[in-house]
Amino acid sequence: MNKFAFAALALILASPALAADLPGRYAPPPMDSYAPPPMFTWTGLYVGANGALAVGSFSNRGNTAFGNAFGGFGGGTVGYNYQQGSLLVGAEGDIAFGSASGSGSAFPGSNSSGQVQGIGTARVRFGYVYDRALFYITGGYAGASVRGTMNDSGAAPNLFVDQSHYLNGYAVGAGVEFAITKRISVKGEYIFTGFGSGNYFNGTRDSLNSGANINLIRAGVNYHF
Repeated sequence: MNKFAFAALALILASPALAADLPGRYAPPPMDSYAPPPMFTWTGLYVGANGALAVGSFSNRGNTAFGNAFGGFGGGTVGYNYQQGSLLVGAEGDIAFGSASGSGSAFPGSNSSGQVQGIGTARVRFGYVYDRALFYITGGYAGASVRGTMNDSGAAPNLFVDQSHYLNGYAVGAGVEFAITKRISVKGEYIFTGFGSGNYFNGTRDSLNSGANINLIRAGVNYHF
């Protein structure tokens, strides 16, 4: 066997081993296996719960008779967001129960107190979205039940009066909300509420006109549908 025949025979015997070392040909994976996860969006309905520290004062003659107000509130929230790019617009309503109260004396021999017993708001929100953080301003309607009591031992006869009014007003504020998951977000916000005035204790020497201004420092958690 000459050297050419020997070389050809060696090449034939080596071909299966060389073929086994070549990379296999596989079908490409389906394109949808590389689809990115859906982007997070704030758009949609949500409900939540909140709690607030309340600090403020009563206005007009209530500033003397009822003094400064301090207390806390807790309640629920419902709202809807619409996000377009980095901008957001939404509507939110909430109702909170609790009290912010103060006391004073309008006349010698009298003791009086004022109490904001519940606050509700209906507001719009305008926000800027950065990743899962939402920075927003808000404003709209606010209403509150405000109670006044007066115990006047200097009157003849002694006088005790207890009266409540529902006062209308407004709310403005700002806050930040962060989405922990697709469904759960937490928020912190400051809301100023100013309420119009009502007449208390008419027909007595202690009659007065009072409103209320309450600052709410609030934290909350929301569930997004």
